[in-house]
Amino acid sequence: MMKKIRKNLFTKEFLTFGMIGVGNTLISQTFYMLFVTYNLLVGVSSLLADVLSMIFSYFMNMRFTYRKKPTLKSAITFPLSYLPGILITAMIVVIVVNWAHAPKIYAKLISLPITIPLNYLCMNRIVEKFGGSELNKK
Repeated sequence: MMKKIRKNLFTKEFLTFGMIGVGNTLISQTFYMLFVTYNLLVGVSSLLADVLSMIFSYFMNMRFTYRKKPTLKSAITFPLSYLPGILITAMIVVIVVNWAHAPKIYAKLISLPITIPLNYLCMNRIVEKFGGSELNKK
């Protein structure tokens, strides 16, 4: 089991995904903080922020992580790869804020160690199945 996890997670593709994830996280966290500042519920704020940051993630990951051309089919199915992570993040945020009484502004960051690998593994499956054609290598 550990060999399979290492094989899937410790790759150049995963590192690229992680770097793009930093930008995606900054976008998502900025939207989240904005929504929370305007008193939107934390779960709703988390969901909206993740959906908005997904646009950036889709184009960057298709281009740099998977080196595939975006297609309508992959754009429609891409959100499926994020669905488990988005739902888990929203649940963690609600738990951290309502039960652990952590500051709302930072609650979303606590979910990252769980959702980053989960999103990567899910996205790999979606891109393998529905991704566009390979980009020309230079």
